[in-house]
Amino acid sequence: METPVDQMPLYPNPPDEHRVRALFCGDNKGQIQVVAQEIALVDPEPIRVSTAREVRHVPQAENTSVCAIPGFYGFPSIVDSTLKEQSVVALATEVPGQYVRATGAQLHQMCLNHASFETHFTSALTGTPATKEQDQQAIEQAVHTFTARRIEARLDETLAIPPLPETAQRIIALAEDPMFDLSDIVTIVESDPAIAARIMGWANSAFYGTPTPSKTLNDAIMRVLGFDMVFNMALGMAIGDCLNLPESHVSGASPYWLDAVYSAATVEALSRQATKNKQINPGTGYLAGLLSNFGTLVVGHVFPPQYANICRIQEANPNVGYPEIDQHVLQVNREVLAAGLLELWDLPEEITTAVRFQNVGNYVGEHQDYVALLRLSQDLLCYGPQGLHEDSQQTATQMGISEEGINDVAEVILSAQNELSDLALSLGQ
Repeated sequence: METPVDQMPLYPNPPDEHRVRALFCGDNKGQIQVVAQEIALVDPEPIRVSTAREVRHVPQAENTSVCAIPGFYGFPSIVDSTLKEQSVVALATEVPGQYVRATGAQLHQMCLNHASFETHFTSALTGTPATKEQDQQAIEQAVHTFTARRIEARLDETLAIPPLPETAQRIIALAEDPMFDLSDIVTIVESDPAIAARIMGWANSAFYGTPTPSKTLNDAIMRVLGFDMVFNMALGMAIGDCLNLPESHVSGASPYWLDAVYSAATVEALSRQATKNKQINPGTGYLAGLLSNFGTLVVGHVFPPQYANICRIQEANPNVGYPEIDQHVLQVNREVLAAGLLELWDLPEEITTAVRFQNVGNYVGEHQDYVALLRLSQDLLCYGPQGLHEDSQQTATQMGISEEGINDVAEVILSAQNELSDLALSLGQ
């Protein structure tokens, strides 16, 4: 028996602007097939208004495709009304990567032949700005839009964010003192038992593979971690503790702190493999990784209702990165907010630059190596050593990280996964 797909011509390799995708959304009344342009952002709010239903995205198995022909599955569809104006559309089929060709008028007729809604529920996407010139303006506009109050002079006052924790202040002050010694950093870390316990656990993890476990903080610093690493670990943990995790979250996404500690460990390990730049500090790399998703805490703290909306939109657009969704909802990217706050807290420029530009491809400028390491770590964690993108492979080569080095990093992260999970759990408590 022929299906609608069999009656339509195949459309190999259609351009992005022609591609139309579909996803399933549902509630206790059943599922709805949502049909929209691939390069557009699906906004759940107009769908809620049109259907009078609080539907949420229903995730599908990996490497599967949802057919974009209205009525294909026999339940109601909602189709973005702008598609009927298109001269040509490429409708996704159930075969991943396969499309069939139709006109916008034909798609409109399919809706008329089926229990479908046609309404406008998509928006164009805007990526992360590639320079910092407009950052302050974007932050002020976002705060003005969502708080309806005057913009104050300082970002931390405007956003009503807690001051830099005392432990972090003491660490930064100590880093600027050329006369500090081991007892100074030990005193600061031991004053926060939670941070001290986390650092000891990490020093004794499989990540370092020391034959004899450290029993004291002095030993962990001198024999295993080193001053720079302990400085940066303690600083990152103190900063992370100052904001609570958002109540909203994206269904199926990794917990905040699990992402943070895996990123931190991976950047640190890659830093040790980067033989062509002796200026790269593994401790700084660790802190950049640990704070790489700090923007999530900032947005969740400053804009709770808007962050909840971002999570819903992200669920409905699994093919779209969160930076574009941030821009759509807030008109500012979470990394811009995070970097602005970290600058006010006087964190090293290497850290603020890495956080700010981690989602800007081919960034060239001050501290570009830390930006590149952060992007490489994200690619490695997502796809593994065999699935690295071409630009990540080039980054590794330029930094002197061999294929064997990449494999070694993946292996050491895998061997330390129990300790990483424990560390993430302790940070989230």
